[in-house]
Amino acid sequence: MKYKITTNYAPLTLAITLKTSKPTKLQLCVYDVTDKTRTFTDRYKTIDGEETLYVRMPLSPEVAIVEVYNSSLGKNIPREQEKSFEIVSVRKTPLERRLDENDMGNALIKSFVDFSQKFSFNLGELTPNTYKSDDNRYFIRLSQQIKGEDGKVLNTPARIGRKTGIIEVSKEEFQKMTIPMRLAILFHEFSHYYLNEQINDEMEADLNGLLIYLSLGYPRIEAYQAFLETFQGRPSKLNKDRADLIDKFINDFDKMNMVIK
Repeated sequence: MKYKITTNYAPLTLAITLKTSKPTKLQLCVYDVTDKTRTFTDRYKTIDGEETLYVRMPLSPEVAIVEVYNSSLGKNIPREQEKSFEIVSVRKTPLERRLDENDMGNALIKSFVDFSQKFSFNLGELTPNTYKSDDNRYFIRLSQQIKGEDGKVLNTPARIGRKTGIIEVSKEEFQKMTIPMRLAILFHEFSHYYLNEQINDEMEADLNGLLIYLSLGYPRIEAYQAFLETFQGRPSKLNKDRADLIDKFINDFDKMNMVIK
């Protein structure tokens, strides 16, 4: 079942109220009507009765499609035959942010935020090449796949040159992600080189990147998903500790149990 809504590129939150007659696992997707690679959320939730789901969108398209379907039945059920749930309403509400974009700390962060958002939004149209920010300060090298020195494909969506500060992105991996997931990864890589006190410290980069991501108002669930997919297939104590720290940081941020400097 699809619902079209005009969002006019504005920062906002979509409040999507769904109703079921019994516990039903529903998939919720929000994407650009002109380009489905511009996906803003892709999540599922078991709904029992009536419940409102909120989709935070610091970036939005001109017109968005809200698509909801029963996970067990698939998305090709004709609207008139879909009886397992209903979309009660889709409303535009204000986006809650902790910090205004103009208070993001300094011009260096603002520049990268603008650059990475444009890059992530337009990824589907970009060809492998090196892209630069408007102020020529930051560079992203887009490759179809990221390969190691031995020519083998690496199982990573992005990495940053520890000597150059150039971020390399796998288009193949990034295309599988929502726009917020892409940004969670880019803010992490940016933090390694430009914000960390210890350039190789993964946990420090996690927290520095998440502070930017959460302050801008991006959805928490997409941040979790970005890191979980990165950790998938790489079980280690470090990754478990990182996952626990990320969970605590996000919870503390939302409860305001932290000081933002």
